Amino acid sequence: MPITVAAIPAYVALEKGFWKEEGLDVQAQMFSSGRQALDALLSKSAEVMSVSETPLMHAILQGNKIYIVTTVTQHQEVKLIARRDKGIQSGKELTGKRIATLPGTNSDYFMYEFLRANGVPIASVKVANMNPPEMVTAFVQGNIDAYFAWEPHIYYAEKQLPEQSIVFPPGDLYHGRHCVAMNQEFVNANPEVVDKLIRGFQRAEKFINENPDESMAIVSKITSMDVEALKSLWSEYKVTVGVDSQLIQILNNEAEWARTISQSTAPAPNFTDFIYRPKTALAK
Repeated sequence: MPITVAAIPAYVALEKGFWKEEGLDVQAQMFSSGRQALDALLSKSAEVMSVSETPLMHAILQGNKIYIVTTVTQHQEVKLIARRDKGIQSGKELTGKRIATLPGTNSDYFMYEFLRANGVPIASVKVANMNPPEMVTAFVQGNIDAYFAWEPHIYYAEKQLPEQSIVFPPGDLYHGRHCVAMNQEFVNANPEVVDKLIRGFQRAEKFINENPDESMAIVSKITSMDVEALKSLWSEYKVTVGVDSQLIQILNNEAEWARTISQSTAPAPNFTDFIYRPKTALAK
């Protein structure tokens, strides 16, 4: 699991023992990004992981045989945080600035979309590739002027530099989905495990919608975010378990961007081939 507010259902399902009650022995390992959690899945050191859709899109483009077994959260989690004291008051003022991103993530996709929307050529900024915890340190120390990431990594820096920081939300530039992914080989051999996993997520969805305060407390414990900060962000995340009807279009849009950036001439994949369809309907 990555450290992100978007992983609310995974945190709650684990903390409340929903998977254990479904007969699954789940051992959790935390990563600072979903992309790193995906690496664990692809190396088969994990059997299931959660991540937003962009790393999965990249993995599919690279030929990996994975299934998105469900989406669990609709969100707009990515943001830009910049330093006012470095002369940044708007997106157009990023020209010539030092910014950080983590390639292969949804925040990296947002960076390109944000720069394009603000008329800032990518060649006119100095881009450093960093993991989110490194971004926070570099930003606070003044080694970078801005970075693109997601919560709680925006919160961590803003809390330390409240007066110097300005945060830009994604607006209409990005709408994402937090997904659950597994290797196709494992899914095909263990469909009953997938069913139990999804039922645990469904129970988490019900619990979160009925118990927001306790759910925030669980997320606060894992992410080290203040509950009051979570309350101000909570409405940005819609927990809903099931294959989202807009997911394919989101993946197609991001794949077009990725293939343009890499100048790939390979045919685009049919993402519907990478969506798992349970043999029997799972009643909520």
